[in-house]
Amino acid sequence: MRKAAALASAAMAAAAVAVVSTVLYQRQRRAAKRSERAVEAVLLRDLQERCAVPVELLRQVADAMAAEMRAGLAAEGGSDLQMLVTYVDSLPSGDEKGVFYALDLGGTNFRVLRVQLGGKERRVIKQDSKGISIPRHLMSSSSHELFDFVATALAKFVASEGEDCYLPEGTQRELGFTFSFPVKQTSIASGTLIKWTKSFAIDEMVGKDVVDELNMAIRRQGLDMKVTALVNDTVGTLAAGRYVDHDTIAAVILGTGSNAAYIDHAHAIPKWHGSLPKSGDMVINMEWGDFKSSHLPLTEFDQELDAESLNPGEQIYEKLISGMYMGELVRRILLKMAREAAIFGDNIPPKLERPYILRTFDMLMMHHDTSSDLRTVANKLKEVLGIEHTSFTTRKLVVDVCEAIATRGARLAAAGIYGIIQKLGQHSDIPNRRRSVIAVDGGVYKYYTFFSQCMESTLSDMLGQELAPSVVIKHVNDSSGVGAALLAASCGSREILVKGRRRRWVPSAAGCGGYLLSSFPPPSHRRNRSNQPPHKSNPSPDCPDHITAVTAAAADPTPRARTEANMAALPLATAEVCDANAVLIMNGELRALQPVFQIYGRRQVFAGPIVTLKVYEDNVLIREFLEEKGHGRVLVVDGGGSLRCAILGGNPVQQAQNNGWAGIVINGCIRDVDEINGCDIGVRALNSHPMKANKKGIGEKHVPVTIAGTRICNGEWLYADTDGILISNTIA
Repeated sequence: MRKAAALASAAMAAAAVAVVSTVLYQRQRRAAKRSERAVEAVLLRDLQERCAVPVELLRQVADAMAAEMRAGLAAEGGSDLQMLVTYVDSLPSGDEKGVFYALDLGGTNFRVLRVQLGGKERRVIKQDSKGISIPRHLMSSSSHELFDFVATALAKFVASEGEDCYLPEGTQRELGFTFSFPVKQTSIASGTLIKWTKSFAIDEMVGKDVVDELNMAIRRQGLDMKVTALVNDTVGTLAAGRYVDHDTIAAVILGTGSNAAYIDHAHAIPKWHGSLPKSGDMVINMEWGDFKSSHLPLTEFDQELDAESLNPGEQIYEKLISGMYMGELVRRILLKMAREAAIFGDNIPPKLERPYILRTFDMLMMHHDTSSDLRTVANKLKEVLGIEHTSFTTRKLVVDVCEAIATRGARLAAAGIYGIIQKLGQHSDIPNRRRSVIAVDGGVYKYYTFFSQCMESTLSDMLGQELAPSVVIKHVNDSSGVGAALLAASCGSREILVKGRRRRWVPSAAGCGGYLLSSFPPPSHRRNRSNQPPHKSNPSPDCPDHITAVTAAAADPTPRARTEANMAALPLATAEVCDANAVLIMNGELRALQPVFQIYGRRQVFAGPIVTLKVYEDNVLIREFLEEKGHGRVLVVDGGGSLRCAILGGNPVQQAQNNGWAGIVINGCIRDVDEINGCDIGVRALNSHPMKANKKGIGEKHVPVTIAGTRICNGEWLYADTDGILISNTIA
């Protein structure tokens, strides 16, 4: 009995110990769970705080973007933003007719398109396209192999077309080439590759002309087709946006990568040294993915992703907002939470450690899950990462992580757009403001509804209630390829009538807004278009008199000598000089300033050797110059285009008249307009302003300046009349 009782007591004690152990274990598990949940909450809160982008920070990002844009336009290499001149100076008008082709190469897939245009009445009559995947090995093989693969697909596409795509015999097919990688363009149909992005790595192509490579591959296929327009996908989107809405001023791509392009005034591009386009505008490819700023809210995950990427230290902005990277950022965050808070159990899911396994498409599918149990999240975690049996709390955590990354990306994208609007000066609350449209395309914008809505609402908040209605975000579907075809139509070679003679139009270095002719007729007569007697300026000891100059031109009938004569003979209009000197215009020896100046002073026609001066909102050096004897010279002042004060007034102009200056050109404002208009001197300025300038005496004398899109050097010659202003590097 005693033995049985002892055994029973031992069993009861063992059972009690087991119960106590179980209770303790459960308590420990609950405590561990509470600890894990606490860690989860801390990690999530820390992530949300680090990704937060309040409006104040967004404005700093936008300011930095606008500043970098200006720096990139001022000089090559002046900014992380490359601000590439595209040579596209006129966008589709809607008048285009015919059949045109496009090749859209921008990632792991490319498309070939055929677009039939019917002018303003019928617009896009028909559009066909075919998508082709690029084999992975070709992305790092050779340029020859890659472009042969592309050209073969083009040839097959053309071979499959029906009778409705008939082209007249002898007509060469014109192709718009959308090449969505950084390229330095040298004309509308040529450009050298700067670098590869998006996992392409064909080093031998860097520095080569991508159009030459494609054209050679096309010829190897025996296809009668030629690239007539090279465009970035964002420029194509801008062209397509302008085609459907004439108020389009910029375009943004939000897809695998991200970029922006916009229309700027040519005179706002100091690094542009070519002839001014007829339209006065130029499309700029920003390559905004390269933007970086201390104001960007970077986390440890962003820094790790960048360090392990193919291009560390580059494309920082793109790595925050594009489809290539947002899903990967979510994966990295979930991996840390799995390690530190065991959100997926005690073991780390092996697939979660695999880079780029979680795509942004998977991210948006989970983020958009509206089911009561977040079933889509559970399915995606199982399907993509091999994670089963997740709790609702874990699924909700995954959604919160997706939202933090998407919100940050969308708000930063909005700040970039605001930066463009700010650069163009359309962010101010002014009466009668014009409608501005931003064309947007790309899978992230198109399919990630939360992202697009967040971006638009953020932009509205930044603009404010008064301005927000005037800025419209418009989705332009399938735009990059169609835009390339439209630019092939508007910029390709075609027959046009020039002064009664039919000539072949060839895109010039100035873009697709003008044409070059192989010869020009000498002026048969000279005319005075100023509607006033020609005025004789004070003779300059450096300038021969009019008769001597014309006689010299007769003895030496070269373009240079003719220009010397024309510039000296005041009755000859600037239009005649341009008509007679196409060769000098082509080679840049004769340039026309963009028509941005107002005409002041009694002398509407003037000419003379140039004296240059560079100041900013300061007029001391201007007065010092005009106190000297002018000897028939023209003072050209780069005032930075400031419209905030006047740097020239009536007294200095009166002094300039008395000292024999022929004229004054001010890239800025003047005041005392009535007094200046009474002076016998020619004055050009952007506008008038009542406020006076500073008097610090800061500036640079006799240095090259860039005004109205034209580089002007000290000692060059200037000629002005009511048609405009010409600059010649020939010293008369």
